[in-house]
Amino acid sequence: MAVKFAKHSLSLKGIEHALPHHNIDNQYLLEKLKLQCGLLMARKAKAIARRIGIEGRHLCRDLNVATSKPSPTSIELSVQALNGALLAADIEISQLDYLLSHTCTPHTQVPPNAAWVADKLAYHGPYLELRQACTGFANGLQIASSFCAVNQQPVAIVGCETGSVYFDMDNQFIDTEQLVNYVQMGDGAAAVVLAPAEQLAGSIGTISDIYLGHIGVGKEAGFYLDSGSHDVANKQMARFHHNTQAVRQQGSQLFELGLAALQSRGHHLDDFRFILPHQANGHIDRLLGDALSIESSRIINDAKSLGNLGSAAIWVSLAKLINSGVLNCGDKVMVLGAEATKYLYGGFVYHHL
Repeated sequence: MAVKFAKHSLSLKGIEHALPHHNIDNQYLLEKLKLQCGLLMARKAKAIARRIGIEGRHLCRDLNVATSKPSPTSIELSVQALNGALLAADIEISQLDYLLSHTCTPHTQVPPNAAWVADKLAYHGPYLELRQACTGFANGLQIASSFCAVNQQPVAIVGCETGSVYFDMDNQFIDTEQLVNYVQMGDGAAAVVLAPAEQLAGSIGTISDIYLGHIGVGKEAGFYLDSGSHDVANKQMARFHHNTQAVRQQGSQLFELGLAALQSRGHHLDDFRFILPHQANGHIDRLLGDALSIESSRIINDAKSLGNLGSAAIWVSLAKLINSGVLNCGDKVMVLGAEATKYLYGGFVYHHL
C-alpha cells in the first residue's frame, strides 16, 4: 500500500466555487419523485435520505421531467468558478502555464471539459483532463506540483460534476442504488489557481504534503459510471452503479490511510484547526469526529446541505472555508480525500497565510 507524495509544495493564489440555481431540500426533491414515480418510490427515497443525512443540494437538471439536459452545463459552471479564481489571484488566463480539469461527468467524452473551457475563455495554452471522481483533485495537484516547480508559472485546476442528469425518473430505471444516487449527489464546480511554492506574494495560503494512494487492486469497483465501450452494445441510458455495501466496508479505511500518510510526515491532529474529508453523507462530522476522538465541530461537513459533489467536493468545501473568512493566519487544514471507484485516497495540508 504505497503512497505517493509530490516532491514540491504549491502556493494558492485564488479559489472559487460555483453552484447551480437555488438549494433544493428533500421535501421538494421527494415531491418531484412522487409526481413522476408514485408515493411508494418517494417513501423509499425518503428512508434512504434519512439514513444518509443529506438535506439539500444544488442541481443542474429539471426535476419536472423524467430526464433533462444540464442547465447550466458543466462548462458554464467551470467557467464561472475559474473566472472567480483568476480574479481572486489577480492573474489573466493567458498567464497560465497549464489548464487542468477533472470530472467523471464530462460535457462530452471528447473533447474534454478542459477543451470547452479553453474555448470559452479564449485560452491558447495547453490543457489536459483527468477522468476521475472524488480524488481527481489529488492527482491534479500531483501534476501541478511538477509543472509549477519546473516551469515557474501558474497552473489552474477545475473540478466539476453535473451527475444529476444521469437519473431517469422512471420506475423501470430506478432501483435502490439509483435512489441512493438521487438523494445523495449534488452538482457544482470549483477552481484553484496555483503557483510555485516560492511565489508567496499575494498568496492565500500554501498546499504541501500532497499525497495519493489506492487499495483497489483486485477489488470490484465500489462506484462507477457505465456507457463506455464495454457497455455501448446495451443501448440504454448511462447510469451510475453504487455498491453501497462494498463502499461501507472500505470507506473508513481510506480515511485511516490518509491520516497515516500525513502522520508519517510528522503531522498530528492537534496541529490542525479543521479536518476536511471527502463528504459522501451528512453525518460525516459526527462519524469522523467519533473515529478520531475529536470535536465534530472541527470536521467540515458541507454534504449535509450540498450533497456529495464527487470530483468537485474537496475544492468546493475548501473554497467555502477560505472565502468565509473564518480562517486565521497560521491555521492549518488537513484534507482527507477518498474515492470509492477503485478505493483511492489522497489529500494535502493547507496552511492559511
